[in-house]
Amino acid sequence: MKQFTVIDAHCDTASELLDKNECLFSNTGHLSIEKMKGYQSYVQFYAAWVSKREKNPLLRAVEIIDRLKCELEKNKEYMEEIRTAEELNSVLSRGKHGAVLAIEDARALCGSLSALRMFHRLGVRAITLAWNDNNDVTDGAASERGAGLTAFGKDVVREMNRLHMMVDVSHITPRGFWDVLERSNAPVLASHSNAAAVCGHRRNLNDEQICALVQSGGMVCVNIYPDFLTDSKTADITDVLRHTDHILSLGGENSLGLGSDFDGVDRLPQGFFGAEDYVKLFNEMSRCGYSDALIDKITHKNMVNFMERIEK
Repeated sequence: MKQFTVIDAHCDTASELLDKNECLFSNTGHLSIEKMKGYQSYVQFYAAWVSKREKNPLLRAVEIIDRLKCELEKNKEYMEEIRTAEELNSVLSRGKHGAVLAIEDARALCGSLSALRMFHRLGVRAITLAWNDNNDVTDGAASERGAGLTAFGKDVVREMNRLHMMVDVSHITPRGFWDVLERSNAPVLASHSNAAAVCGHRRNLNDEQICALVQSGGMVCVNIYPDFLTDSKTADITDVLRHTDHILSLGGENSLGLGSDFDGVDRLPQGFFGAEDYVKLFNEMSRCGYSDALIDKITHKNMVNFMERIEK
């Protein structure tokens, strides 16, 4: 049986490890080093999620990052932190697992570009600009106001470009999305977003947005949360394929990736219990006529190329 290589652009596992006092090697969540053992390499973007309830969002993000770094140090024989495309390629070539640090909700910056630069020095390489709520960078997907980038938000995008960080537009408003694409001089990431034409959830991207990401060299990473896959209460692997098929139909062969949202959701598709079950999705892709070359693009090669583009 083929051993697949995986790069997943979004999970909330790091926050769960801190809150539940669990370990990265083995835990009760969707993602662990044990669950990665069936893959040739497994690289995960670990988001430090900061909610609007946090009185000190910057401290919360630091504590999550610190916990993840402690876990990486304990498990360095299995997993390495990745900061550059060169390090990513090195991890993959050696069949190791890797971790890319990210932040979900730029409220963690507390309105400070100095904080942004310090997070970059800590190893953070991607920031989801908002969660569902509004912050001082942009409005989130649940916003009734629906505003786009603030003046500070425009500065954040500009500085992230300078630092070669990945600007993540999952969760932000349509106006914020277009503001980012207008102002970013680097390709843009949607780390865990699906196709609105298949499931009309407010968190999903419409065809115009997907095409804009594709044409600009960005990434659309498919989320496997049932609420974002289908308008019914349950979903299965075929619903994931409905989204990948649609994105591919819009020219997304070189822009399609994975963004599971592991440990950030309360349910997974039927037959999915965690990272170990990605192989079921890949085998279904093969059964449905996806070539090995296309599956490799979706599972990891598109993200490798994207990170290389960001650094250029």
